[in-house]
Amino acid sequence: MIKYWTKLMLILAVAILLNGCNSEGNTEEKEAEKSENATEETNIDLDDQMEPQATAELKDVDDNTVGMVNFYEHDDYLLIDANADGLEPGHHGFHIHEKGVCEPDAEDGPFTTAGGHYNPEEKKHPDHAGDMPTLYVNEDGKANYSVTFDRLSIEQLKEEELAIIVHAKPDNFSNIPDRYQAEGEPGPDEETVKAGDAGDRQACGVINTVEEETKK
Repeated sequence: MIKYWTKLMLILAVAILLNGCNSEGNTEEKEAEKSENATEETNIDLDDQMEPQATAELKDVDDNTVGMVNFYEHDDYLLIDANADGLEPGHHGFHIHEKGVCEPDAEDGPFTTAGGHYNPEEKKHPDHAGDMPTLYVNEDGKANYSVTFDRLSIEQLKEEELAIIVHAKPDNFSNIPDRYQAEGEPGPDEETVKAGDAGDRQACGVINTVEEETKK
């Protein structure tokens, strides 16, 4: 009788163990399937959103294309996404300028025809509407950049003729402590307040809305 109960308990234990393994396997399969479906849905959502409302082709002083900048409507923000290749490694001032004119051989210097930073409210740097985070270029000359921006809207890009500029140097955002002297006064000088000492203009792109690109 004891042997009978021992065999019965052994059979039940094996059955429970096998059932547990199958349940665990089914759970893992279901979770994997759910994760795969979620990824597909996410990709579909991103693909639906990734239709730029405006673009700019960045060209250097030799008229070589060195990057593309896309502008998207993203909730209440402007999403700015840029990819570049062929620029000097390091941080570069990266701004939206007031005139959509990119002339590499301009009399006053490359791309000076784009004017100053887009600044409709006449604020000081770094509070211009066109002031953006710096563009960092890796050692291989490539850069990937993506920010959400609340200083500009798609409507403004459609109404204004603007340009986007890559500068030669980093932008210090006028962050000059008072312990430094400029022209005998503490803090930043007029040039720093104007553009953050970002230096020469290395690349420029005219911002065109998608509708404008379609008409061409």
